[in-house]
Amino acid sequence: MSPKTKWKIGAAIVLLSLAILLPEVVSAGWHIVHGRSVVFRSWKVTVPFEWYAVKRGEGMTIARMSHLSWQDSPAATFLPLHFSKTYQFDYDAFAGVQLKLLRGKGYTPSGQEDIRIGNEGGRCWTFTSTTQRDQQWINCVAPKDLTSVDYRGPSEYANEFLSVMANIQDETAAR
Repeated sequence: MSPKTKWKIGAAIVLLSLAILLPEVVSAGWHIVHGRSVVFRSWKVTVPFEWYAVKRGEGMTIARMSHLSWQDSPAATFLPLHFSKTYQFDYDAFAGVQLKLLRGKGYTPSGQEDIRIGNEGGRCWTFTSTTQRDQQWINCVAPKDLTSVDYRGPSEYANEFLSVMANIQDETAAR
């Protein structure tokens, strides 16, 4: 085999390896540049390996890299709630609105749990797709922080998302 052929085979192996490991390479690059966490409003959010964060307008999305470009990547979108600080938040009313919205998008309720987000209480509602049983939409709200977070993706990454939520710290306390 000629040296030129060996070089081409070697280059092809390196490129194929990079293509297979692309999500890990991109994630590692993001973490090298941005670190292990990002700040959203008063929250310090730890971004897991193989995930990255992007700020969009007044919101932020953390997404997991996908190995298959035609598949939707799991993502969690953080958005501010536009209530006044004196608004008397009602979990049941909020849940009712979410239920209506997500039923219209083809999701059915499958669970609810109270959580701690930073130093505050919150609640998450889980919805499962009626057409793709492995797809979930998890809506979490922290009314005292006036923030909501929506996870949308495969159920296999739902626990990873909930772990992100459980590890959120109050940025003002972290300083």
